[in-house]
Amino acid sequence: MHKVSVIMPCYNSEKYIAESVESVLNQTHQRLELLICDDGSSDRSVEIIKEFKSKDSRIKFFVNSYSKGAPGARNTCMDHAVGDFVSFLDSDDLWMKDKLEKQLKFMLLEGIDFSYSYNNVIDETGKYICMHKSPNEVDSNKLCFANFIPCSTVIYNANRLGYIYQPYIKKRNDFALWLKILNINSISAKCYREVTSSYRSNSYGLSSNRIDAMKYFYKCLIDFNNCTKSSALFYTCNYLYLILIKKRFPNLYNWLVLKFF
Repeated sequence: MHKVSVIMPCYNSEKYIAESVESVLNQTHQRLELLICDDGSSDRSVEIIKEFKSKDSRIKFFVNSYSKGAPGARNTCMDHAVGDFVSFLDSDDLWMKDKLEKQLKFMLLEGIDFSYSYNNVIDETGKYICMHKSPNEVDSNKLCFANFIPCSTVIYNANRLGYIYQPYIKKRNDFALWLKILNINSISAKCYREVTSSYRSNSYGLSSNRIDAMKYFYKCLIDFNNCTKSSALFYTCNYLYLILIKKRFPNLYNWLVLKFF
């Protein structure tokens, strides 16, 4: 049975991290390690993590040894990862209990090295908001239009692709990582067409600032996808159009994604 390294950055997540950790530990695929890195929390997050760690040896706890932020926390975890596959779960998001089992089976049967899936969106209380779909397959060119790969749905084959470190960019750092993986290895990623995770939408997180989202999306295209400034501007305008539809009309967004991408 293949071992999965689950990468979880944490910053002031005392409200949600217990539920996130439990969604990993309760997976039907049990051969895993959960690597959690704290990024300077001032709440009870570390206390909660250490309590879980004392009860389950699969949990490994670290303090960020790089620059502050999600990339540094994830890369600290990556320093210690030993799994055959790498996956990601943010400390306020959740996995379905059979996420690893089903998605790994899909990857192994189809010979896929990098996969993602559909995901639910929930609010701060855990109430369902909507479901987002993704294209059946994406490469670095298709990602010019939007980041179709939800972070907490990703699994990649570390034995074949290596342990790939996240670029140090303040926002859209997961997007930068996908572009890096796809471009370094000259591959595409494929979608497991089921919901495997729930993304927690909040009013205080980085993703709430749409202007910054556009700015860093543009920057990712130039710095990590070799786009010219003019082409990056064109794609960023398309991206704005898509994310507005995604936010306000999720069913229409899902139809557009499957029809045109």
